[in-house]
Amino acid sequence: MPKYAGRVPFLVLLFLFDWLILKSIGGLLKKYRSSVKRFFSVLWWFPLAVLLLFLLGTAVFPLQSMGKFWRIYLPGIALMAYLAKVIMLIPLLPVFLLQIKAFVTGLFFRKKSETSGKSFLFFRRMGLFIGGLAFAGLLIGSTIWVYKFKVHSVSLQIEELPDALEGLKIVQLSDLHLGSWMSAAPLQRAIDKVNALNPDIVMFTGDLVNYSSAEVKGFGHILAQVKAPLGVYAILGNHDYGDYTSWKTPQEKEENMNELIDFYKSIGWKLLRNSTEVISIDSARLLIAGVENWSATARFKRYGDMAKTMEGVAYCDFNILLSHDPTHWDAEVLENYRGFDLTLSGHTHGMQLGIEALGMKWSPARYMYKHWAGLTIQGNRDGRDNYLYVNRGLGHIAYPGRVGILPEITLITLSKAN
Repeated sequence: MPKYAGRVPFLVLLFLFDWLILKSIGGLLKKYRSSVKRFFSVLWWFPLAVLLLFLLGTAVFPLQSMGKFWRIYLPGIALMAYLAKVIMLIPLLPVFLLQIKAFVTGLFFRKKSETSGKSFLFFRRMGLFIGGLAFAGLLIGSTIWVYKFKVHSVSLQIEELPDALEGLKIVQLSDLHLGSWMSAAPLQRAIDKVNALNPDIVMFTGDLVNYSSAEVKGFGHILAQVKAPLGVYAILGNHDYGDYTSWKTPQEKEENMNELIDFYKSIGWKLLRNSTEVISIDSARLLIAGVENWSATARFKRYGDMAKTMEGVAYCDFNILLSHDPTHWDAEVLENYRGFDLTLSGHTHGMQLGIEALGMKWSPARYMYKHWAGLTIQGNRDGRDNYLYVNRGLGHIAYPGRVGILPEITLITLSKAN
């Protein structure tokens, strides 16, 4: 049984959550016919039933054997429903407080509360309206915005940049999560956008798949189209190791990893596993280091080894580190490996949900990650800046969509500081 099958107690909590909210808004349905009430009840409990059936199904059928719709969109729809219900809670909080007051009044003072009925009506209606609006937005995010690829262009002004590296164009991709794509057509559009940027070099910062290497089937011919004269370089992310599914034997898990490595070879991407590559560009030298997944948070396994990566390696004219998890930058890179001018990360997806408009930049990801999207600059004690760029990811996982945080292709251009 997959590891997430141990979340049965969580389903019990979801049941209580559903029941409490339904109890709070149930008064709105009193004037409707019983058939309408039954229909509403079916809709209300459908997400929990879907999660329960999905849980039972994965106990019988391996996750990878399920059709993509059942594997991606059924739990995705349930997640959308629960996100909407959480948002629905905001205007319903006064209802809960009034209900508690009514209970205490009746219990200790034997008085009948007058805070029922009309006093709840506004909050109940507002809760239903906001919840419905949130669900509609999430639905649009899963059908339209999920494949609305956005190019983020960044110019780095580098002191003492060699002339040979002036105007160097680096394209970063991250978090493809191929197991979540319903078809290859949207990916083709994304790769066409990448090639239209005419990058000198392309970097992929991990999470090619969700659970296993089987998910790459049908996508190889598209990813092989990525072209850059200096090559395409990649690293592994936390999802690439097969840690989120169950394997019959350790050998089976190892075979899964070997298949993923072979896939990278077949598409012509250079996979860096605690290793480096030095590229000569005229008289300049560019160092690319790729570390395996390294996280400062305990819930992610740590495979990266910077000491091994940099053993016997000298810094060059410009130095790039590929590290999937941005927590690595603060926890180790800035402390011991300041020679890296630019660190490229992904992992956060910007939670696939947030606001980036009218000068605002917010996402729930900010409460989990100090650096969750975009560029961060840290002054170096040697007078040279260290840069971290966190890509918002091209794919998606769990919630099959994006709201406010669009799938990203990053274009970074190097130039000399004035």
